[in-house]
Amino acid sequence: MHLNYRNMINCALLGVLLVQPVVAQPTTNLLTRVSMVESPLGRGTIFSLDVDQREYWITAKHILNGRQHPPFGSIKSKSERLKILNPNLQGEQWLTVDFSVIDPGEDVDIVVLAPPHLLLSNPLPSVTPSAAGVMLGGNCEFLGFPHGGGWRATFDNGTSAWMPFVKHCFVSALATQDKRFWILDGINNLGFSGGPVAYLTGPQQQIFAVVSGYQTEPTDVITSPLQKLTPPKPPPPPQSTESQAKEGAGGVKQTVNVNSGFIIAFDIQYVIDAIHKSPIGPLRNAK
Repeated sequence: MHLNYRNMINCALLGVLLVQPVVAQPTTNLLTRVSMVESPLGRGTIFSLDVDQREYWITAKHILNGRQHPPFGSIKSKSERLKILNPNLQGEQWLTVDFSVIDPGEDVDIVVLAPPHLLLSNPLPSVTPSAAGVMLGGNCEFLGFPHGGGWRATFDNGTSAWMPFVKHCFVSALATQDKRFWILDGINNLGFSGGPVAYLTGPQQQIFAVVSGYQTEPTDVITSPLQKLTPPKPPPPPQSTESQAKEGAGGVKQTVNVNSGFIIAFDIQYVIDAIHKSPIGPLRNAK
């Protein structure tokens, strides 16, 4: 069984994706290589790349081992059974695949997966995986399936397919002290983990990072009294300034962690280096 995206492409979609002058708009080449993935630990995003004429699939390591925060560790098993959502079928129809695992390194939240045979039938060329030329402050887009769901696109020829959501971001920083990862300015959601981050558009489009997660920050919990039908109680007697200060100093501040708007995405070079060390993906033009 193959995942055949070619049949869902039509001129109307290509016109929207390739003609409109949007700096970082994802092309059809990218959209048709992003899918939803399911492991025993939950759902996330996975995408395909062809490197040296071989097919590989990339996602976040924590989708396989459950470590959503550092240290991400490594994947010890040589194979993993995962499910990929078939894009062309109605409802949730999954393709179960026994992937060979290529681990890019300890605490790198990326895993490269080699299928036993080609999963994409006659696909469009994959987007160039490279961070070369990515500039701070530049526009970027990340793709995925938030909260384990996608949306269904209907095309002029009557076909339909599951599609990833696209969200905008900006390149905020690049950390290189320990592991090489990008910090992006944007609002991430659960489920985008493992998705590609794209820069530029058209033939120049490139994938420069893989979504790992987002930073949280504490914010105050604000409580409001419930409205009651009974008359309110009289206010307490006034306290001195000194007494209020002591209460404030000894009180407990309630906070909750919220999305800070900073996305963490590991550099795509980890993928390329891992593949070159272990080129085991099925050949695209094998005879």
